[in-house]
Amino acid sequence: MIKNIKKGFLTVGLAASVALSGCASNPNNPEVSDPFESYNRVVFGWNDTVDAVALDPLTETYRFVVPSPFRTAIANFLDNLKSPVYLINELLQGDLNGAGRVTTRFVYNTFGGWGGFVDNAEFDGIDYEPEDFGQTLAVWGVDSGPYIVLPIFGPSTIRDGFGMAADMALDPINWYVWEQDKDDIGTIRTAATVMTTKDQLMDLQRDLRENSLDYYAATRSVWLQRRQSLINDGQIDDYEDF
Repeated sequence: MIKNIKKGFLTVGLAASVALSGCASNPNNPEVSDPFESYNRVVFGWNDTVDAVALDPLTETYRFVVPSPFRTAIANFLDNLKSPVYLINELLQGDLNGAGRVTTRFVYNTFGGWGGFVDNAEFDGIDYEPEDFGQTLAVWGVDSGPYIVLPIFGPSTIRDGFGMAADMALDPINWYVWEQDKDDIGTIRTAATVMTTKDQLMDLQRDLRENSLDYYAATRSVWLQRRQSLINDGQIDDYEDF
């Protein structure tokens, strides 16, 4: 059953690559169409309600209980766990320099940074460069497809939605969790990832919510700019750059 699920993820990702490549025009164009805007706004509003009712209070509690240096350490550790997925995508993109950088960062931080809690590689000038399958598809000329807002997951595109599923299937930790029935590990990792991501985004979200004439449009613009920068291997150190 588990193997069939994983094969399904990979099959869907490959099928999406073929289907989207047929309509590829300019994969590096950040002006992605939004033909589902009415639907997207409904889902966006629902996500925002969940944020306000549940995630914002939880994140405020997380910030109060966990000091900033420890939150940074947790974020570093979670990023280090993603290294195998980054490496696979660098190789799929044909970026050997990037693959070497990911490998070096993983070795530095795993063995010299307390298992990844300390980003020693950053201190030595080896920059953090996240790579996902959505970016890999873009590098190979696959068009983004329409902009969509996913429940809970938030902003995405058709290409990046399939890319997200492919990354789940490529992640060795997920394979271990699925094969060994270690659901507790998967749950803890997911909860930590949600809290860390929300911690990084909450201030920007509040700023956009309070100062934008159209919160939905502003969020869409910021997300598309970030994706464009990642596809072009631009360095994003802070969401507040936007």
